[in-house]
Amino acid sequence: MKKICLLLALLLAAAAGMAQGEEISSADLQQEINGNIYINLFDIRDADAFSHGALPGAMSLPLDELREQLQTALDNGFSNMALPLYVYGETEEESLQAAQIMKDLGFTNVHYLPSMAAWEGEIVRPGQLLGSLQTVDIYGRQVDASLIAGKKLIMVNVWATYCNPCIGEMGDLGKLAREMEAEGVMILGLVSDCSNEDLSADEKQTEQARAIAENTGAAYPHLLPSLEMYRNVIAQIQAVPTTFFLNGEGEMVGQAYVGARDYSAWKEIIQEQLNGL
Repeated sequence: MKKICLLLALLLAAAAGMAQGEEISSADLQQEINGNIYINLFDIRDADAFSHGALPGAMSLPLDELREQLQTALDNGFSNMALPLYVYGETEEESLQAAQIMKDLGFTNVHYLPSMAAWEGEIVRPGQLLGSLQTVDIYGRQVDASLIAGKKLIMVNVWATYCNPCIGEMGDLGKLAREMEAEGVMILGLVSDCSNEDLSADEKQTEQARAIAENTGAAYPHLLPSLEMYRNVIAQIQAVPTTFFLNGEGEMVGQAYVGARDYSAWKEIIQEQLNGL
């Protein structure tokens, strides 16, 4: 069900694309990836292959599940059959098979990269949800991977300035950030509603985010999403607050937690995550 929800979210998102066609080159696909925050790009290899490296912005949808998942989206009311869809597999045979399934279901704007080997751009590790961590915080300061260097566990809390439950738990998160720093734990806020459509900072919203962080005592870093973070995290979140955990390599560990919690509940969860590393 989670995968179906994510698929629907991607398909229903606004997306611009090139004219109807079939085979797409690596260079043209790179241009589409760079130009779209939302791109309906499907990696139809098995989940293990996907976890070891994929194209930026790709969603894992194994070939043996492709027809069923797309049919479910159609059954749930999706009707924009001209929406650009992009697909690739390990081999050209797999890519062609996936493209044919999409066409058989009535999609008219399908593009396939001949194979994974045909890709000439960056390969990303999908488990690294924050990507290269090249972004800015709510004070406009540049942030990179050195922010989490040496940490055992990173707790990422996705929140919004309009979300009262988000704001309500931030005081407790600030307290936990101070108390657990010595154990190698870092808490990061990721603010979901302070960016314009081009992902530049919305000054009015960012000012509000700064005021909330300062008034609640949430004195840990609060980041604005980069393109990688938007695709990997924000675009796939159903509700705020949502919280997930990363290990020292920037890879997700454990489950994601939807909804606010108090100091005691979060401390117990953090300790469980530490014990599981």
